[in-house]
Amino acid sequence: MKIKIKMYSDYICPFCYLGEAIIEKLKSRFDIEMEHIGIEIHPETPDEGVDLRGRISGMEEMYEHLRSRGKEYGLNFCDIRLLSNSRKALIVGEYARKIGKNAEFTHEVFKAYFEDCLDIGKEEVIIVLAKKIGLTKHDVENTLEDPLLQKIYANNCIEAREHDVTGVPTFVINNEYTIVGAQNEQTFIELFEKKEKETIQRPNDETASYIKKDAKKR
Repeated sequence: MKIKIKMYSDYICPFCYLGEAIIEKLKSRFDIEMEHIGIEIHPETPDEGVDLRGRISGMEEMYEHLRSRGKEYGLNFCDIRLLSNSRKALIVGEYARKIGKNAEFTHEVFKAYFEDCLDIGKEEVIIVLAKKIGLTKHDVENTLEDPLLQKIYANNCIEAREHDVTGVPTFVINNEYTIVGAQNEQTFIELFEKKEKETIQRPNDETASYIKKDAKKR
């Protein structure tokens, strides 16, 4: 049974990078098709980004936790000091989707931000990353001026609201179940195994609070 996942995420969300890695690992065990849906979690961020030093309490502890969890999936989180504006990268991600390369572009952006500590809000950085998946500088510049792609990106935010997405990452599975956050791998495995057997139980005391039933269908 094919498991279709819509992953609502933002390129500046470290738990989204971890969540992506978890699903990629599970593709060797399950028949998974995943679509990235990009939404901004901090649209108020200026184009030049925001210096995170001293602004977020417990950030160092959070990244230590992420480094510990990420090792299993080959992730090496760097020392993030800048909150980038992700809007331009997300719009280019929509062009990449149009040509069937959204997953590749998403991975490149995640890696650039969380492992190479690059400012993914800068157009020149986005161009370098786009070239890695076969796009050109001209493609990126045209994309950022394309009103249709801007509208498609805006529709992502509308779709997210329809699925009651209030945080990232959020995984909508077969338009039926929703997992919120980069939960541990076993959480996904147990749900996927139930889907394969078509014996998923209705929510009750045995269903974790971060798994919701009956996501709104489109």
